[in-house]
Amino acid sequence: MTTDPSAELRAVLAAYDLGELSSTVRDERGTVNTSFFIDTLRDGRRQRYFLRRYKRGIRHEEIVFEHALIHHLTACGTCPVARVHPTREGTTVVQREDAFYAVFDYLPGEDRYTWVGPRCSRRELRASGRLLAQFHSDMATFTPPGQRAEPKIVELLKVIDSAWSDCLARSTDTVFDRCVAAHFDTVQESIRETAEVLQRAARSLPEVIIHSDYHPGNLKFEGQQISGLVDFDWAKVDLRAFDVGLAAWYYCASWEARADGRLRLGDTRAFLEGYQQRLLRSAEIAPLSAAELDVLPHLIQAGNLYVLYWSLRDYLGKPVDPLEYLIYLRHSVAFAHWFNRPANRQQLEKLLRGIPRPGRPE
Repeated sequence: MTTDPSAELRAVLAAYDLGELSSTVRDERGTVNTSFFIDTLRDGRRQRYFLRRYKRGIRHEEIVFEHALIHHLTACGTCPVARVHPTREGTTVVQREDAFYAVFDYLPGEDRYTWVGPRCSRRELRASGRLLAQFHSDMATFTPPGQRAEPKIVELLKVIDSAWSDCLARSTDTVFDRCVAAHFDTVQESIRETAEVLQRAARSLPEVIIHSDYHPGNLKFEGQQISGLVDFDWAKVDLRAFDVGLAAWYYCASWEARADGRLRLGDTRAFLEGYQQRLLRSAEIAPLSAAELDVLPHLIQAGNLYVLYWSLRDYLGKPVDPLEYLIYLRHSVAFAHWFNRPANRQQLEKLLRGIPRPGRPE
């Protein structure tokens, strides 16, 4: 992208019947795609939209999958999502050279958190759990076109294991590389233990279209209410309980210095209670089963390893700052150490035994 993207954005906007571009602001929060808040003027009326330039390498069928999912959610009307706008030709994707673009409604509300260091209130945690449950329920009635080109978590753990070993083999002795070397055995053991547990358990666990990036930074808030759910470009078919475990890690693994990596168990309980209580009422899918809750500790660890893989992939494939990525690496390593302590795992298992589930009064 050029320093001033106006010419490129005008060229994209020309494919739509949304008016002329009047102003644009880069969304600095995005880490994967390049996005802008744009204002247009049409018949004297100003309107704001969200314009995304998708990351290089994404496949057209992945975007088709994402946009069909959004259409389904907006038709359901139960999750606060932004519509994706059609072009004059009726498609929702604009391609210029090797880049893809899309235009979405602008969602009102406050960007209160990012994925790093969120500390939500218990009310926000329960509301977030309820919304994830609603998303899963809505997805149960949707048959998507296309798919996301990423393996399911059980298969992906093998890829994560290889990436972890590759990072050590390609060390250039940065602070990031030295941290990998210092904790290599612990994390490798975590990857392999998690893969072994899930390989046995996954066959009996239900799958659904999961969000795969459900964290507080992908929500917008108005007061204590959630006013927006965004970023579906990581969505895919996978274990429903993996999405819950990944979200629990995002929301509840502390980033505070002395407690970095520690799972806040009270927050975890609040999030899971919100999820279960929504589905204990009528919904298209059942709440988390006893089998899902039994394996959930390892799915929370899988969520940690999934985000670690994102850090490794960026570190190995992009010119990133080792000091910045050291923060993410240390967070994942700290959680792996926390999870490997028997007393911590026992506390988490005890908490999960008390979570509302089908066939038992709350």
